[in-house]
Amino acid sequence: MQEKDTDALLHSLKKAENFQTALSETRDHTIDQTLKDYLNTWLLHKKITKSTVLKKAGITEATGYQYFDGKRNPSREKVIALAIGLDLRLEETNELMKKTGYAQLYPKHPWDAIVIYGITHHLTITEIDDLLYSESLKTFGE
Repeated sequence: MQEKDTDALLHSLKKAENFQTALSETRDHTIDQTLKDYLNTWLLHKKITKSTVLKKAGITEATGYQYFDGKRNPSREKVIALAIGLDLRLEETNELMKKTGYAQLYPKHPWDAIVIYGITHHLTITEIDDLLYSESLKTFGE
């Protein structure tokens, strides 16, 4: 089945006469994977271990394994940290954010702008935290 783009889905929802019609027209095109599925797909794609990702993300193994197993839902900042740990590009990070229901990184927000800079310049989580701290913004470690 061919994927329907977001604008086409939005149009279908707006023009539908009732919710059941809207649901039937859009259901096959909605996102139904969980964060657990996305993280594990990226692990395979990047050929990296959970332990390595968590170390690079600055997340404890006890908590991080719960994210990978779907037993715990991370905050937006933790999903971004996981993306950094997976060494995802900015576009890949934003796609992960969209698909997991979190806002994409937005360059007009100072915290996001620093993180965007860090991702695009391949900075470590510690280096990004240093930039955040220097601007008196919340760090990943907080």
